[in-house]
Amino acid sequence: MDIPSIPIQGTILEEEIISSHEGIMSLIDSCFFICRPNFKDAFLVLDEATGKEITKLGSIGEGPGEFTLPVMAGGSSNGDTLYIANRPNKVHLYVRKGKGDYQYLETKTIHLERMEYVTDVHRISNGYYVLTTLSGGHEFFILLDANLREVKRFGHHPVEGMTAEGNDFMRFQGRMTSYKNSFYFATLEFGYITRYDISNNGDVTLIWEKMVVPPACNVYEANLAIRAHENRDGFYGLAANDKYLFATYSGIPYAAADTDPSACVPKTLVAFSTSGELLGKYAFENKSGRVCLSKDGRYLYLWNLHPETAIERFNVEDILNSK
Repeated sequence: MDIPSIPIQGTILEEEIISSHEGIMSLIDSCFFICRPNFKDAFLVLDEATGKEITKLGSIGEGPGEFTLPVMAGGSSNGDTLYIANRPNKVHLYVRKGKGDYQYLETKTIHLERMEYVTDVHRISNGYYVLTTLSGGHEFFILLDANLREVKRFGHHPVEGMTAEGNDFMRFQGRMTSYKNSFYFATLEFGYITRYDISNNGDVTLIWEKMVVPPACNVYEANLAIRAHENRDGFYGLAANDKYLFATYSGIPYAAADTDPSACVPKTLVAFSTSGELLGKYAFENKSGRVCLSKDGRYLYLWNLHPETAIERFNVEDILNSK
């Protein structure tokens, strides 16, 4: 992405946020859900307009309905249900009682055809789920139906030169998001990004894929060895609507994190059209990982990790019109 970065400036929500830097932000039902804000709670729930705390949701533990490794899988299209994955093989369902107020309903089990460790879970609006795992094969993604049963596997290794089935998917991990039936994925350790459409019948169609910044790596038949001082870190967050796909992008040499764990956290935002056209590259002031879009598409939010934990709001139109 050898194009100039355009500086952009947002507004920090003034409400103080008590959360660890590792908390992961999602935006559902006009509420921010901050995953694992501390060692006790699964989620901190904040009001989108003010950033004020509404409640805490779920608890860390091994009892019924508790979480060991929570990840927000998504919400139902009508907003009445939350789906929260408890890795490696459970999904907890919560029903909406009011804005930011959800009540635990039940837990469902993920059924895979072979034993694998699930690393991420994302729910599409038509009820299908997409999983990523740590172990291999030719297809990187697993599609589940509404009952969490495996339907098919799809996708492929985006790095040329792999001549055998991958047995380690560590280097292919990344971020997922969706809008309606369109599913997007981008790798964390290099610059690959793609869109698939998933029909109501479970048909999967590759719409586009881009190797925005190729990895610097050695390929050993089925595995990749990253050359840390040459390879540039990839995408940390994705958010999409009917017009745009936004991503936070690092572009910093992978080895920088050896001396400073936060060194590779992005200070760059990139914008694509939903057809994959690169629309712009923007520089923001604070290191930020995750990105969210408001339901009406007017605002973009960054989860700032450094120097302080905060949520920063940007006007989408102002970003795209920046010169």
